[in-house]
Amino acid sequence: MESLSGLDAAFLAAETDTMPLNVGAVLVFDKGGLSEIESYDRIMRLVVARIHKLPHFRKKIVNAPLGLVQPYWVEDLTFSVSSHVHLAFPNREVNLDQVLEYGATILPERFDRSRPLWDLFVIPRVEGNRLVVIAKLHHAIIDGVSGMQALASMFDLNEEFDSEIQPVAHTQEVGPSQFEVTTRTMLGLADHVLSALSIGVSTAKEIPAVLTNVPSETVLKLASDMIPVPRRTGATSSISAIRKIVSHRFRLSDVKEIAGRNGAKVNDVLLTLSQGALVGYLKAHELDLPEHLVGMVPVSVHEESGDVASKNKVSALFLTIPTTFENSRDLLSRVHAITDRAKAIHSGIGPMFFYNLAQVIPPVVLEALFRTAARSELFNVAPPLFNYVVSNVPGPNFDLFMAGNRLERMIPLAPVADGSGITFAYLSYKGMIDLGLTVDPNLYAFAEEFPVRVDEILTELLRNE
Repeated sequence: MESLSGLDAAFLAAETDTMPLNVGAVLVFDKGGLSEIESYDRIMRLVVARIHKLPHFRKKIVNAPLGLVQPYWVEDLTFSVSSHVHLAFPNREVNLDQVLEYGATILPERFDRSRPLWDLFVIPRVEGNRLVVIAKLHHAIIDGVSGMQALASMFDLNEEFDSEIQPVAHTQEVGPSQFEVTTRTMLGLADHVLSALSIGVSTAKEIPAVLTNVPSETVLKLASDMIPVPRRTGATSSISAIRKIVSHRFRLSDVKEIAGRNGAKVNDVLLTLSQGALVGYLKAHELDLPEHLVGMVPVSVHEESGDVASKNKVSALFLTIPTTFENSRDLLSRVHAITDRAKAIHSGIGPMFFYNLAQVIPPVVLEALFRTAARSELFNVAPPLFNYVVSNVPGPNFDLFMAGNRLERMIPLAPVADGSGITFAYLSYKGMIDLGLTVDPNLYAFAEEFPVRVDEILTELLRNE
């Protein structure tokens, strides 16, 4: 029996019927000459043979009594790979748009907590002699970087596939008794009290240090950046359980050229594309637009976290970005300056601040807060926690293969937050960047416009003027 980290548990506790916190990717392969049955059979054999590399894919969640401390990972004694690898559209060919429509229907379906929190959907007949695998996982067991690491265990560097591959023998763990769960919970409560005191003292020391280690004229600006104040837009509302996924591709080299030319980072450019496209969308549809938007950017802390027992090793930047700018280059310049300040604050307070904070908040408290907000449709009248999310996960620059099929592209899938309703997820692979835009279509009815706006901003930024 193993406790979830506070951050992993927070992703479970924050989930509501309209805000399932599932992540994943649409993996598009060139399947060569394989038949539909051969394609599915190979994927099944591969997962069976390598599931030992992903031990938490065999485990389910057991809640602590009254939700006072983090839940526990416990082996599912009824686990079967066949219950998690599904064949979709077996008797007809579909195109990529239909695949994304299908992905938009399964992504917001909540997982059954009595079983491991992942599924693969194999679509063997996709237009252009393609095979697609949709990976869907709960955010509690994975973040962007660890998601790539998990997928890596299923990939090879060549197209060779051993059709006689055998699984590694697995010895089942003995499930915990109710007495063990209760005892562990009582001990965990004591740890919570000590951790809360430690975090409070540490934070009280660090925040003044952050503000005193910068020139006095920037203290006020840094202080305001530490407390972003999101405003409502014309698209702000409580979200529904409906999703739409829009994909787009562009060259990584173009983004790097823009970043290099303007002394910025790749992430700055992607954030500029997202902010600019969203501002353009709201203006075009005459929706209320405040003087700034707040973007939430997940930040990997895998290096800083060391041996922290967490599947999610992420923190977050909250960036207050103006909606009025002269052109895309001016917006990029502002974004770069804003992210530099935010990173300084983030580094000063400590990259593990959010992780440590989540350790001491009882899951039952988080669950009550998010359930109340959802049931009361709070964000129909209140400002959101942030206006949009931008995530970026770098992938490899070389060919990957799964069960002998060459990977062509990866389209990331991400959840959307209540009150926000839109997430820009970027993932690079072999010199290209794939954007997986996930929205609540009740809030963003014309999401297919976003790729056009992204291309317009890219074109403007690439001009030599």
